[in-house]
Amino acid sequence: MSSELPKYMRWLTRVTYTLLAIGACWMLIAPHHHPVLLGIVFGTSVSCMSAYYLGYRVRKITDAVSEGRKARGGLGFAWRAIAAIAALVVAVEFPHEVNLIALMASLTAAPVILLIIGILITQKESKAESARFEQKRLEKQRLAEERGEKDA
Repeated sequence: MSSELPKYMRWLTRVTYTLLAIGACWMLIAPHHHPVLLGIVFGTSVSCMSAYYLGYRVRKITDAVSEGRKARGGLGFAWRAIAAIAALVVAVEFPHEVNLIALMASLTAAPVILLIIGILITQKESKAESARFEQKRLEKQRLAEERGEKDA
C-alpha cells in the first residue's frame, strides 16, 4: 500500500493539472461558460487537496503501525469537510462567478480519478504479470523439448 500511494498521487496530480489547464484554456476561449468552468476548477482543486491530505494521513498511520506505536488522531476529516463547505459557501455567496452545481459535482473528482487510475494500473500490471507467466511457461516448454521430454 505504501509503495502504491505515491504512484497514485503522482497520477492524480498529472490528471488534475491537465483538467485545470484545460479548464483555464476553455475559460479564455468561451467566457460565457466562466461560472461553470470556475466551479469545476475550484471543486477539483478542493477535491485534490482533500485527497492529498487523506493520503498524508494514511501514510502517517501506516508508518505508526509499522513502527509499533499508536497513531494519534487529528482533525483530518473535519479539515476536509470544512474545505468543501467553504467552497460551497463561496459558490452560494457568488453565484454569478461560481456555479454551485458544477462545484458540487467536481468535489467528487479526486475519488473518481483515483478509482479510474487504480483500475487502469491494475489492468496494466495484470497484463504484465500474465505476459511474464506466459514467457516462463514457454521457456519451460522449450527447455523440456531440448531435453527430449514429451509432456512438460
